[in-house]
Amino acid sequence: MPKPSLNKLYFNMENTKFFNLDTNIKSKIMKHVLYNMPMVIYLFDIHQRRNLFTNEQYHKVIGYTTEEFDPLGKDCLNKLIHPDDFGGLKRFYKELAYNSDTDFFVLINRCLCKNGTFKWFKNCINILERGKSGVPLTILGIAFDITPQVETKQKLFDQIYNIEEVSFKLSHELRHEHSKILSILNLSKEKDMVEIGDIQWLANALHTSAESIDKSIYDISQQLHLIKTEFISLNSTQL
Repeated sequence: MPKPSLNKLYFNMENTKFFNLDTNIKSKIMKHVLYNMPMVIYLFDIHQRRNLFTNEQYHKVIGYTTEEFDPLGKDCLNKLIHPDDFGGLKRFYKELAYNSDTDFFVLINRCLCKNGTFKWFKNCINILERGKSGVPLTILGIAFDITPQVETKQKLFDQIYNIEEVSFKLSHELRHEHSKILSILNLSKEKDMVEIGDIQWLANALHTSAESIDKSIYDISQQLHLIKTEFISLNSTQL
């Protein structure tokens, strides 16, 4: 199967004026995209399990030099991809065989850096070359370091969890106290212990307040649950 044009895939030359640009300008554009843009660009050989090309940003982000990275060979994925993400990566490569070369794919995974930490990457992938049987051989990946976004979202999740704990504690304490008030008031009504009009009015007011507290506690709990649900939804769609 013929190898698709990289320019066709990413610049859609048939519908732009890119072809009409001066050769020197086109060369500068490609050079700028490959080497100066703050994104990782790589060509990956699926069969040989190795990178055919990586731009300079790739090495800046993970910390390995070309000389340090190349010897990893076929073991690069095993050594660099987080163990929890490796199974999803293998399934992803298998699923590529059933998709069009013009489709755009997104894969999120963690990669081990030279300093021992893991960074999160959002990979935007296209198939560049297939074998005679149609199995994808080479892919072009553009990856963005999304570690700050992931860490920020995790901190927000932690804050939501802390709020839920505080809410549970407060609701438990408030329920305990106002339950005692309700019990006393109900008992006083049943035994006809309240005879003075002003005191009876106060008792009714306290009863109403206690019910209002109970409703407020329930509303706060429901609102926290709604916030958490919406945040989880945003987290799954925006990464």
